[in-house]
Amino acid sequence: MLESISPTPNQILIVDDEPAIRSLVKRYFEKRGMVVHCAASGEEMHAVLNTEAIDMVFLDVHLPGKDGFELLDEIKGEHQAGVIMLTVENDLDARLHGLNGGADDYMPKPFAMSELHARSNAVLRRLGRFKQMPKLETSCYRFAGYALDCKLREVRNQQQALIDLSPAEIDLLLVFVKHPQTVLNRDYLMQQTRGREAAPFDRTIDVRVGQLRKKLPIRDEQALFKTVRGGGYMLTQAVERARSAEP
Repeated sequence: MLESISPTPNQILIVDDEPAIRSLVKRYFEKRGMVVHCAASGEEMHAVLNTEAIDMVFLDVHLPGKDGFELLDEIKGEHQAGVIMLTVENDLDARLHGLNGGADDYMPKPFAMSELHARSNAVLRRLGRFKQMPKLETSCYRFAGYALDCKLREVRNQQQALIDLSPAEIDLLLVFVKHPQTVLNRDYLMQQTRGREAAPFDRTIDVRVGQLRKKLPIRDEQALFKTVRGGGYMLTQAVERARSAEP
């Protein structure tokens, strides 16, 4: 049984001038399979919204320059993303200001990440933008003439020849086949494979993608892995999943 994989997980944008908050939210949601972008100001927020297909914005009220209420008006006037307001204020007037301005929900700081996650999913479902990660028990992923057996952790080509991949390369390939034709940044890839963000000047992901390119050539003129400047890497081919690794 083969089933095509939805190419894009939900994309989240956290807009907050506190690095600790951004880092906490980023780690939590990336571990749950979402792609997370960060911004510390309205200017940075618009740069992301204009280049990425953002499904949900977590928007702090108190920001340098334009505050969250002003930015909320701009988001709702130009984009379809859901918005959850984040603020230390929990008074009725502040909540009504945000909700009447078009916010989909409102959470006071400090908040439990599990509640933010649940509220975010509820808003995404209400807006028809919720992307459930596949629950099928997948044994094999097929792409570009290759088959990745999840149980045996091995890859074979169309001639059933075994491709010599290291455990770390298999881990990285698994992330790509679960999110085909989607740009994945280095921090996300490192988080999914190593449980941490990439350190400055860390070339681990670049080296491993380079090895995968060499070991998994395709006939198409387009490379199997595309480098996106300022973005990361993308598996260019469609992927199918199966319950069995047998042809």
